Amino acid sequence: MLEPGVGWALVSALGFGFTQLMNRKSNLLTDAFRTAFGLLVFVELILVGRLFVTGDFRLLTDAPLKSLAFFATSTSIHYGVGWTLLALSQQKIGVARTGALVSVAPVVAVLLAIPILGESLSPISFLGVLASAAGVAIISISRAPGGGGWTSPWLALMVASLWGTSPMLIRKGLEGFNEPLIGLTVGLGAALTLHAIGLTVAGVWKRPALPRAAYGWMMLGGLTGAIGIGAQWVSFGLTTIAIAITVQQLATLVIIALAPVIFDAKFEKLTRPLIIGTLSMLSGSAIVVWLG
Repeated sequence: MLEPGVGWALVSALGFGFTQLMNRKSNLLTDAFRTAFGLLVFVELILVGRLFVTGDFRLLTDAPLKSLAFFATSTSIHYGVGWTLLALSQQKIGVARTGALVSVAPVVAVLLAIPILGESLSPISFLGVLASAAGVAIISISRAPGGGGWTSPWLALMVASLWGTSPMLIRKGLEGFNEPLIGLTVGLGAALTLHAIGLTVAGVWKRPALPRAAYGWMMLGGLTGAIGIGAQWVSFGLTTIAIAITVQQLATLVIIALAPVIFDAKFEKLTRPLIIGTLSMLSGSAIVVWLG
């Protein structure tokens, strides 16, 4: 029987895969900053609605401030910054290549666990890291169909670094308050507040009004995002971070399978380097987590 934590991680992978596709649909119509913010606002609306429907908001009185601080920091890093960089990367290199490069996040998490949690890196884990690094290199130097320069992976790799860091903060928060969906709701609310302040200072709200279609894609992305993010946090409370985050990278398969069908852009087309690089990164992540 499938372990509950792994099952929730699989749900998360599906949710994240579709959310990234909806995110790309939206940022074809507007800028990356408002795309990320709008999608996360709809996620938060769904999560807040759930709190009141279930009555779980009463549990907040038992939440330690330390745990809430961990949740707020994690969501600010993962969603406030990470999703904005994700949208910028999608605009530069497409959703398929961005999704593939982001799948190196589990390796980032394992490498960070060495100095932070005192874990060691076995020889087999080192091979997994090399496989993932090779996958990143293959995708990064590949050229988009029809010509063009290198993939320019830096934004996507920054996202992978942030997404490999934030689960540790989530786990720290859950140690003091084991209510992942409540922690997510509170943390995301704090992250959105900081996000809104930053966009105000940058003058983003003075830009031309968004087309109505962009709001539709943000709403759909908010629905799939609430499912994906909620399932992600639940999985972190039920299994190890390494296993959960690796299973969640199966979202990459959803993205690279559907991107060429949904989008007409040339750089969304599947190429041999993209497929080989993605498989190399996913296999490297699996080696690090399950055989390391």
